[in-house]
Amino acid sequence: MHGSAITQHPAPVANAASEGALRRSGISETLLQAIRSGEQPLEHASTLPPEAYTSEAFFELEAERIFRRQWLPLGHASQLRQVGDYFTVDLLGEMLVVVRAADRVRALSRVCLHRWAPLVSGPGHTRRFSCPFHKWAYDLEGRLVGAPLMEQVDFQLQGRCLPEYRTEIVDGFIYVNFSGDAEPLGPQLRELSESWRALAPSNWIIGTTLEYDCRINWKIVVETFMECYHHIAAHRQTFEPTYPARLTHVEEGRAAWTLCHAPARPELPDTHLCAGFPELGELSAQERHEFRLYLIYPYQLLNVMPDRTFWFCLQPDGATRTRFQAHIMVRRDAPEQPGYQERLEAERRFLVLVNDEDVGVNELQQRGAATRAAMPGRFSHLEKALWQLASYVRARLQA
Repeated sequence: MHGSAITQHPAPVANAASEGALRRSGISETLLQAIRSGEQPLEHASTLPPEAYTSEAFFELEAERIFRRQWLPLGHASQLRQVGDYFTVDLLGEMLVVVRAADRVRALSRVCLHRWAPLVSGPGHTRRFSCPFHKWAYDLEGRLVGAPLMEQVDFQLQGRCLPEYRTEIVDGFIYVNFSGDAEPLGPQLRELSESWRALAPSNWIIGTTLEYDCRINWKIVVETFMECYHHIAAHRQTFEPTYPARLTHVEEGRAAWTLCHAPARPELPDTHLCAGFPELGELSAQERHEFRLYLIYPYQLLNVMPDRTFWFCLQPDGATRTRFQAHIMVRRDAPEQPGYQERLEAERRFLVLVNDEDVGVNELQQRGAATRAAMPGRFSHLEKALWQLASYVRARLQA
């Protein structure tokens, strides 16, 4: 437990303005104390209070001080292969369309400038966006290029554009920053990108997607993804026989991300870990015999296996609701292999089973967190990534 005394996310020095804003946020004294509390060594540390998973005021504070200021995942570049390809995302009360324009990928508001009807929904391909209400039209850069029957009022098309949000693509994944002033993400993930170089995640594609809308706090989704302690109970027949909880370990956290290793039982052959797809890249002996759980803060989640990746793309929607897409990603040439569809369907069924196990116990956990008897719990050494996440949340809420 060498890293237990290391502060991964040092809290900024408190000031009167920050303290006053925290008090005006409407969160309880218990939550205020939890935010102010310093980081404890892991062997003595407890979770955030249960109220941090149920309080709408606390969620609004997270949305304001974490989500809107940080880089949030939207999708992957493989979803936008051609100019005019787009998909839509609802996030933090905003309705976005992510589109490949002629110059770059853009994240635009998809709310019409006329009377607020959403222009599109879902994925698609277009040369321009046309409002289904009054046919106002926008090009792929978001410029208004058509507004029928507006000639008899004082109105000009020029200079009217859909609001655009700052985007960055790192290792093929598309991120958005709502505040517009976050530090560039690429440099923050340089070490991670270097470690992924042989895997070429920019060349991954989405094989299939499972959609979830859960009555669960976003931190519960992240925490469950990032620890294997629960393999002994929730996954005793799915993951534990291959990836025993006792063998897992978490690296020292970085400012922007962390990593949990889940080795397979030593006696199992490497082929036991594969689903039959082409390997993601040139793998080390260690990489062939484990899966790796990555958290890019605040909630980008990837489970990288030798020949596929489970990618969970979250949209927190209140204290007790999280929507997410569970994607199975493979190498770009995987669909060309014989038996691909059968293997993909088998892996989809497995992921449905595993997710049902997680969601079922997480819904019970969410209910328990709302009871008066619920208190902060103690972390296991296997929950180091959760300890790191709690430190990250506290530090960002004090900023």
